[in-house]
Amino acid sequence: MQSTQRTRASGNSGNAMNSRNSRNSRTSPDPAVTVRPAVPADLDFVVQVMETAATSHLDRCCWEPLLGERTEVTRKILRTLALSPRTHWCHLSRFWVAEAPGDAGPRPVGALAAYDPATDGHAAIGEQCAALAATADWPGTAAFEDVYERQQIFESCLPADYAGSWGIENVAVVPEFRGTGVVEALLDHALDLGREQGYACAQVLCLNGNARAQRTWERAGFEVRADYRGREFEALMGAPGLKLLVREYA
Repeated sequence: MQSTQRTRASGNSGNAMNSRNSRNSRTSPDPAVTVRPAVPADLDFVVQVMETAATSHLDRCCWEPLLGERTEVTRKILRTLALSPRTHWCHLSRFWVAEAPGDAGPRPVGALAAYDPATDGHAAIGEQCAALAATADWPGTAAFEDVYERQQIFESCLPADYAGSWGIENVAVVPEFRGTGVVEALLDHALDLGREQGYACAQVLCLNGNARAQRTWERAGFEVRADYRGREFEALMGAPGLKLLVREYA
């Protein structure tokens, strides 16, 4: 095993969001945009959001090398996870959808997942993957032993959840609505959810190298609390590692 470099820093960073907004000032939320809980009819859109968020600044969705699957199979796995018996940060019930007015009525233009990392975090989704992989419902073709080995590489650069935090993940906006305040509307809503439930802070994860998304989170008041990097992680995922960003609730 190659060594993994783990560093903790104080500064600014961003999430695994495929953001294309490079302005220095924070865009105000669009008052015409509404945010609502995801419903079963949003499943295809939510899967698209998960793919986009996990693609980040890279050429392919991070789920593909992690699972060892082609795009089509990866998409089926994400659909299965979104409807799995146990909740986690990729479950449909944890998503919030932003809608904007359209010619045929409101249309989804972005989404994110908001969740409690203690109950719906990476351990929860890992356990659900293992449980589903043992059933006929699992669409994956790769040997689970190989997936587990890649998971260990991924987790070697996965920062621990911040104590007392509310989690935000799987953030993405359709291209034509980036930079219009949709991210801000989603983020404000997610932050309010955590604040109302009494969490001390909110956290997001960001792939190292996604500078534009990093600036988005900086403008929203997040700061880097951990920066983990590893050569094996980079060889597998195409990015040096992961950053954990935290915003304290005032």
